[in-house]
Amino acid sequence: MCSSPKPRTKVKGKSATSASFLSSMSAESRQRFTERANIAQERRDNIRMAEKAKISSDKNHLRTKKASTKIKAPKRSSYWLLTISVKELFNLLFFRKTGASQ
Repeated sequence: MCSSPKPRTKVKGKSATSASFLSSMSAESRQRFTERANIAQERRDNIRMAEKAKISSDKNHLRTKKASTKIKAPKRSSYWLLTISVKELFNLLFFRKTGASQ
């Protein structure tokens, strides 16, 4: 049976220390690290809020644009003849009145 070749030397990874990342730093460098981390987080939050505001304004713009473009086009006469009632047709032909003007 064939097996995959094994390395002759043992490969070891870096061992982790028992101390945490911030505890191994001096007080001054820990303070600078936290300040920079807070500034970076505020910047990320501001970018996220700006993106949400832009998306919501785009959605609002599209809503108003859709509402303004819904102008009723004049109906064709063939459609009008199919939807008119007998009473309206009679009034239109003999009295020149439409249902809206009565």
